[in-house]
Amino acid sequence: MATPTKPPTQTDAVSTQYQGRQAKRANSRQRQRDILEATLRLIATDGIRAVRHRAIAKEANVPLAATTYYFKDINDLISDAFQLFSEKNSTRNNWLKEQAFLLLQEKSAEFPDQITSLRRSLVAPLLELLISHIKTQVDDIQARKIEHAFINESLRNHVIGESYKQPRGEIIGAITQFLELLGIDEPEADSHSMHALIQWLEYLLVVENTDENWQKARTIFGRQLSRVLD
Repeated sequence: MATPTKPPTQTDAVSTQYQGRQAKRANSRQRQRDILEATLRLIATDGIRAVRHRAIAKEANVPLAATTYYFKDINDLISDAFQLFSEKNSTRNNWLKEQAFLLLQEKSAEFPDQITSLRRSLVAPLLELLISHIKTQVDDIQARKIEHAFINESLRNHVIGESYKQPRGEIIGAITQFLELLGIDEPEADSHSMHALIQWLEYLLVVENTDENWQKARTIFGRQLSRVLD
């Protein structure tokens, strides 16, 4: 089996659709991007309640008039910052999906028409793949702070709540598709539980990053994979 490539870091977004004023010139788009990046940094340190035009202008090192020009409504600024964060974060999720389906393809060739053996053969390598993904996520503490800030904001902000459905749905859909190919009885239900467990373990390991908790994470997710696949 090929060794999985190293999980990617977050990369620049390339196709985010902004709710704020549409910037046409390259320098205007860059300034708008700088404002959104500054917004994410502020959210990571002080939370979404700290997002104000003056604070963002100071963080982005731009005139106050620039933030109000591109984002007259502070909710548009928060919404666009979430879209930017989601697109950047999707790089890692796409990597995980690609590696998992490559693994399934390789193991399927080893165990043609042997679904039980195929499922069992996937438990150990999938565990290593997921632990690698979780470690990359945990190492990026700033991104995890931003993520949980937006999750909490979705309880108050309907727009963020609706926007959050898309990246979550894509992840759930990918896991469900993977499990369907293995003939799992309730693939969507299991995909929800696996996604929730990954998010919880990431949170646990950010809050208390210890060898003991990493061992717990490995044991917990190993049991979950065995339950679903074996």
